[in-house]
Amino acid sequence: RMPRVTKKSEKAPAPRAKRAKPANGTASTPVGANEISRLAYEIYEARGRTAGSPLEDWLQAEQQLSNRAEV
Repeated sequence: RMPRVTKKSEKAPAPRAKRAKPANGTASTPVGANEISRLAYEIYEARGRTAGSPLEDWLQAEQQLSNRAEV
């Protein structure tokens, strides 16, 4: 079969929120970008608003939220 060709007017589906997966393999509550962003900003503030890596703050926040979702 030929792959379906989409028209330019068709919108691609919106990406889904990332789901944290606990050790037992079942899906838990989605970790949303807004929640990650808020925690990343708190990490930045806790550092004293000094220069750092926004990406590292984001990844740290994402990890913390994923760990919380596993509990």
